Amino acid sequence: MRFAATEEEVMVQDMLGRALKEATEAALRIQGYAPRPEPEALRRKLGDLGLWGAWLPEAAGGADGGPRMLMTLARGLGRVPMFHGLIGAGVLPGAILSRAEGAEATGLASRLAAGETPVAVAAMEPGARWDLTSPETRAEPDGTGVRLTGTKVHVADGASAEVFIVSARTDRGIGLFLVPARAEGLTVTPYPVTDGTTWVTLKADGIALPGSARLIGPDDGAATLDKAFTLAAFAASAEILGSCEAALTHTLDYLRTRKQFGSPLATKQALQFRAADLHTDIEMLSSQVVGAANALASGYNRNARANVAAAMCLAVQTGDLVGREAIHMHGAIGMTRELGIGQHLLRADVLARWLGSAEHYRAQFTAFEEDAA
Repeated sequence: MRFAATEEEVMVQDMLGRALKEATEAALRIQGYAPRPEPEALRRKLGDLGLWGAWLPEAAGGADGGPRMLMTLARGLGRVPMFHGLIGAGVLPGAILSRAEGAEATGLASRLAAGETPVAVAAMEPGARWDLTSPETRAEPDGTGVRLTGTKVHVADGASAEVFIVSARTDRGIGLFLVPARAEGLTVTPYPVTDGTTWVTLKADGIALPGSARLIGPDDGAATLDKAFTLAAFAASAEILGSCEAALTHTLDYLRTRKQFGSPLATKQALQFRAADLHTDIEMLSSQVVGAANALASGYNRNARANVAAAMCLAVQTGDLVGREAIHMHGAIGMTRELGIGQHLLRADVLARWLGSAEHYRAQFTAFEEDAA
């Protein structure tokens, strides 16, 4: 198992770091918040550099970098609190489109790899929490096409999407359908999320779709969704890892420069112990995330899914702990939006509430291990 970064991954890290630094330095401070790069411009820049979709297969417009490249990208983006949309506008639709056939799917995947956000995935429903296997949204036959009826919630990055990938129950299983954002009968309701992003709720009232709108058939719909959300959880664990690393680095810099009673805070033994504990927790998370990347690179199977579940479980716990400790060790200034250190905690919290809590992924990991016994 390889834990060290390859030469290509180091090169991508350097390119990504420079791009993020330039974008952050050029960003404006809006409403008192710490400067954040404009997300669409950042995605286009990363797309021009070949980084945004580098993890995707070549057939889908990527560079076939796979899970390790996705880890490198998500980890780097996590170090800078911003609205990038990697998971909602990149990983979820990219994982689905790369398994689909047809010119439209290929075109959407290529645009996605270039840094555009033409697609969002609508798979979650009210009251279902993280269960994607039993959608209430129905796709009923209508001549050569179907009629779609139902409600979808927690659609990340859907406000700017041109088309949605919607999961629906058919007579033979779960199908995934392409639904234009301006389709007659579709109501798109945006709402703000605590990390500053905007998501949407979809309500489909008998939307008439042609047969060509079926992106993934019922035989492969559930499996495609499972893989897409597993990759999303993996990317989230890598993003939280990068966020934890950045939060600790900023906290240590503050402790070295902030003086109390004539000496830097970094000389206080209690704070040294707390920082050392956080460093240990982050290193443990790093090993688990890299292990999950290697497992996914070897194939999408039970072992890979178990490793991702373990990584996300640990990421949710570590992200919450590091975020809170970073704020606490900064003192009162850590609570200000001007400093921005609290954004790490907000983002980790949103990812956990969206994709699954630590308890959810712990139960998944236990189930995978019991199946293997």
